[in-house]
Amino acid sequence: MAEEGISLASALTWQGQFRLYGLPIHDFSPLEFAAHVNHDLTSFAQIRAYGVGEFCKRLPFPISMLVSGSGERPDVNDKCAMPDELVWRVVPGGRTLALTSQIGTFAEILDEISTRGIDGNIELSNPRIENGKACVDIRIWAKIEVFGAKVDFDERFPVCIPLEGCHTVWSIGWARLDICFRSPKSLCAKLCVGKWGLEKCWDQCIDLQLLSSPLAAPNACGCHKQQA
Repeated sequence: MAEEGISLASALTWQGQFRLYGLPIHDFSPLEFAAHVNHDLTSFAQIRAYGVGEFCKRLPFPISMLVSGSGERPDVNDKCAMPDELVWRVVPGGRTLALTSQIGTFAEILDEISTRGIDGNIELSNPRIENGKACVDIRIWAKIEVFGAKVDFDERFPVCIPLEGCHTVWSIGWARLDICFRSPKSLCAKLCVGKWGLEKCWDQCIDLQLLSSPLAAPNACGCHKQQA
């Protein structure tokens, strides 16, 4: 009797895959496009969501994307799939093309689409030590706009924190600013905003110097700044 189960290679492959949810597009030939990206991509599909593991993200706007095959019926226990949707399994780093004049990996394009309609950033200036605390002047701004609904802010203020640890220095419910002191001489700020299913964060770091006030420098202390 054959032993039941799957191979280790198959298990690792499935573990690292994205699941794309949507509907196949039947009246559009992908052959000309696939030649520039990946010949294994044989169909266009309108992708409405993607998932990996227990994580599921519904896209604010469906996107037409090159995929492989005609899709499969989701598992009956798949909570990410809507009743009429099929599922495609892809490797996040595999090349694809979306009908937005973009070519990139599945991970890059899905991340860009999932945060479309949201923008913002952090600006740090005048780093200094005052009364034994690390201080910096901050400008933070962000806006989220989906289907005509819009929320935004644009704030400027000075902040001082102790020379250790991380501190939440500003919050309005759907946005939050944390600042951390990084030994020996850096301040790192992280702004995260989220509303209506859209979420995005920005990081910025700056060095504390008593004799000069350098411009804020991304990645000065290992921060990673996400592109809008």
